[in-house]
Amino acid sequence: MNSKKQNYVALAFLFIMMILAAIVENTKGIFIPVFKQEFGVNDNTISNLLISTSAAYMVLTFIGGMLCEKFGQKKVFLAGLMVIFLSLIFLSFTKNYLMLYTGMVISSAGIAMVAISCNTVLPILALTAQNVIMNVMHACYGLGSSIGQGLFGSLTARGVNWRTMYFFVGLVYLAVFICFIFVKIPRTEIVKEKDKMTIIEALSNKVIVAYMLALGLYVFTEQGISNWFVNYMKYGYNINEQKAGMYLSLFFAIFTIGRLFGGFVVEKRGYFNILYKTLIIGAALCILGLLLGRNGMVIISVSGLFFSITFPTTVLTISKVFDKNVAYITGIVITSASLVGMILNKAIGLLNESVGPDKAFYIIPASAILSAILMFYLYLNTKKRLVKQKI
Repeated sequence: MNSKKQNYVALAFLFIMMILAAIVENTKGIFIPVFKQEFGVNDNTISNLLISTSAAYMVLTFIGGMLCEKFGQKKVFLAGLMVIFLSLIFLSFTKNYLMLYTGMVISSAGIAMVAISCNTVLPILALTAQNVIMNVMHACYGLGSSIGQGLFGSLTARGVNWRTMYFFVGLVYLAVFICFIFVKIPRTEIVKEKDKMTIIEALSNKVIVAYMLALGLYVFTEQGISNWFVNYMKYGYNINEQKAGMYLSLFFAIFTIGRLFGGFVVEKRGYFNILYKTLIIGAALCILGLLLGRNGMVIISVSGLFFSITFPTTVLTISKVFDKNVAYITGIVITSASLVGMILNKAIGLLNESVGPDKAFYIIPASAILSAILMFYLYLNTKKRLVKQKI
């Protein structure tokens, strides 16, 4: 097999792994009501679980990057796939909350290893049309979320135990692990940068701090809908898991469509000047859906179209705004975004307990609005440096 065909095969596996990662990572929201009932835990305890999974993801993103540099992406891929497989099998035998907590944290660590490998190996696999391929890869994540939410919601409503679902997904991961052993992945050569930026210098840069907060607030918006939308519908309007799962699946289906085609809009119309507008529209739809009550759930699902392009577009602009230390700055921004997501997941858990899920859910569109304000700040401060920027 020639090099070009090998790269196509490798790219196909990247897309498959993004789909599988989303199926595991973004289906926790379907099971939250079940976890609460089965293990006798409250929303605050669940928020602590979500915070811990985010922390594991954040830490392993950093560690995974160093491992990629030392051992190459393929070994990190394989290690991540094996960690996820073992965690899912462990979860399928869960008997108490501690086992659930442990398995969830370990699975997030494995997903982080796979994700950092995908993001760092893509540029050497796709030498042309990187923007389009990056959007397609992230769209695969949305596709996996949609498939997982719909399938797991339907199976849960039919009485299939969540342990059984995790067991069979684990077997799929094992099959992918075995197949991926035979896939050839080129190894990147890491070039050491001179005059590397320190963490103090990064935190002193207002644009970098704005990136950190803007992306973090958006990440929570997406995570919040993924993790708490089903809980909101069940306890706010007594909507069963199957129907609630359908609304969440619709959100990610529309989200995926937006991500597939949104990249072309960004290329023609600009970056941050599009992002702050789409975030405001998405937040407005979310608020409208909340105000309409039971009949507004589909409007919240539609908001996914306007949230879809935020993450890949924001990360993409870092390499266009900064000439040096791009990888370092990207790592800081993504890690900080995870930290902001952790803090706000804790906040919504506490608010669920104190004011109820119906009121607490408003923190999600509020977060999107704050992100939009920071995106506007970034637009004003980076438009001269962004080659593709159009007013």
